[in-house]
Amino acid sequence: MRLASSETSPGEPSVAPRRDELLSAIDHLVSRAATHDQKFALLVLNLLEFREFNIHFGHQQGDFLLREVVRCIQEVLRPDDRVFHIGGDEFAVLLSDLKAVQVVPLAMERILDAVESGKYLAEGIPAVSLRAGGAIFPDHAGSRDELLCAADNALYAARKSRRRYSIYDSSLHAQNQQRIQMRKDLAASLEKDRLLFHYQPQIDLREKRIKGCEALIRWPHETQGWINPEIFIAAAEESALIEDLTFWSLNVVLREWAQLAENMPGNSIAINLSATLLNSREIVDMVERALNIWNLPPASLTLEVTESAMMSDPQAALDTLNALNELHINLSIDDFGTGYSSLAYMKHLPTRELKIDKSFVMNMMNNPKDQSIVQSVIDLAHNLNMQVVAEGIENQATLDLLVDMGCDTGQGYFISRPLPLEGAKAFLNGFPYGAVDKS
Repeated sequence: MRLASSETSPGEPSVAPRRDELLSAIDHLVSRAATHDQKFALLVLNLLEFREFNIHFGHQQGDFLLREVVRCIQEVLRPDDRVFHIGGDEFAVLLSDLKAVQVVPLAMERILDAVESGKYLAEGIPAVSLRAGGAIFPDHAGSRDELLCAADNALYAARKSRRRYSIYDSSLHAQNQQRIQMRKDLAASLEKDRLLFHYQPQIDLREKRIKGCEALIRWPHETQGWINPEIFIAAAEESALIEDLTFWSLNVVLREWAQLAENMPGNSIAINLSATLLNSREIVDMVERALNIWNLPPASLTLEVTESAMMSDPQAALDTLNALNELHINLSIDDFGTGYSSLAYMKHLPTRELKIDKSFVMNMMNNPKDQSIVQSVIDLAHNLNMQVVAEGIENQATLDLLVDMGCDTGQGYFISRPLPLEGAKAFLNGFPYGAVDKS
């Protein structure tokens, strides 16, 4: 099998989604299992980075890849087992008449090994990867819909833990329901503009002037109070909701920054970029549209990306960052020191700023090793013609030491906590720092 032609020959697996066929097949197996005391398994599989494959090789080759994946899976199954392409980058497999449940993980490993071997791909085409989740009837479900939900839960667990596959665990159900409800609540709050931003000032440590702010999203839930941003952003990243949330955030932040920076030309607002969007060129269009809507210069925006986000797919991240750099916005590596980026990779990045993770800054007064790390990062950044931002400044001694070290910019509770819009206005108008109550 070779990925070379996108033409479909007679008898080849269809690329058209077959979800209806899958549902009918499950109904048949449910009925047969009840009368013959049999077990069967549903596997759901997700092809990773299929969107990027289409971008690099074209949609015709993408369609051909989907057919070849179906064919590859079918070749390692038993004659009575079936594979379905159920839409986009998703597949399903039915393992009928299980003699032992231990067959399920073995079958999943065989499927993943076969697809990920890439033996059916033409030379120069990279091997693809899958994640898989499995559930067994009637052990994990008593109906078709329950089985589908259980298999989806298992797939989610595999993706979240970055394992190749996962078998359904009943403890996952409650977590899944909470996750689904959070996404629904978040979508409703987003539609009604119930989310908001707080702004944490950043200062030029040498010149003792405002350099800008970091925008931090907040969600005051109607019944649960303030939700941790890490939790609801992770929930959004599991679906297309992250795109809506990002575009909404860019527009709100740029609109409010136009008010905050009205008397401070040359300053910039920093906003965190989701790891999910870093591997998609769609973020470039989002940023350009938002800047045009609010008529702000590109240099007024800084996008912060984490090391770990960049390293999940270094080439895709580099392509996206280069495209963003062409818009002349500022790019910053956030939480530097906690990821795994290499110097060989870093030298190619179009970033202009390193942001030292606060865990090093907060402890460096009592930990000489942390102090050495902070100094090394500052020296490294300057040697690469990059600016350095230190977050986590909580006292005067830390601020003074960072000035002596040559750090460019700082933020932290000693300077100011993140403030709602009106509080940020008051702080910026009343600077220098020390003019606000830090209690």
